[in-house]
Amino acid sequence: MYLENDANKINHPKQLTRLNHSEILQNLRRELSNLQKQKVTEPGVLKMRVRNWLFFIEEGEPIVDIILDKGYSLSDIEANKSPRLADTNLSFDECTEVHKHFMESTVFDPFADAVSIRVGSPGSEPTLYDLEDFQASIGDVITVETWQKISGRSKFTMVLNEICVNKDSKVIVLVEGSHRFEVPIEEIKMAFVLPFHPASKSVKLAKDAARQKARQGALKKIK
Repeated sequence: MYLENDANKINHPKQLTRLNHSEILQNLRRELSNLQKQKVTEPGVLKMRVRNWLFFIEEGEPIVDIILDKGYSLSDIEANKSPRLADTNLSFDECTEVHKHFMESTVFDPFADAVSIRVGSPGSEPTLYDLEDFQASIGDVITVETWQKISGRSKFTMVLNEICVNKDSKVIVLVEGSHRFEVPIEEIKMAFVLPFHPASKSVKLAKDAARQKARQGALKKIK
């Protein structure tokens, strides 16, 4: 139970835990499903999914970014279509309708009033969360941050080489030269695909290009 006092609410990314993140993501997905069961104004909302959400500081202000897209199918994955090549074009009106519904729900109750809420498309640097996102990004350069250190580090920017799935775990395999890291998906705090540029000859160039993020969406502060 979150108290009314803002001091007891989340106001900085450092306060976020893996459990917080998972619970809020599930709540966002539930609320979007509730909206889709209603009579929506924008038909495109019916195809949307909440891909992920991020909490970060931008220009000194805490921002919650809700990442939406219009999904992609198993056939897209089998055709090696990456998430960024799926239908991620969202209109301002579609984002606004979803944003308004979220703001009228209780999903953001854990956050302090000073936190701004933004919804939009994945942009040029798609975030990965579900297994299908990672499957569709095999062979791409991705940057990953983990909740706990793995082999002494918590940040990686490497090629997503393969995914190992069994009953008990789902593990992505990151490779850079002779270095190989196995990262359980449940330990991933955030992961992004870096933009693909055929002319790029190094991870550094891909990293530089990835900084040119372009997300569209509605921005509004919690009241």
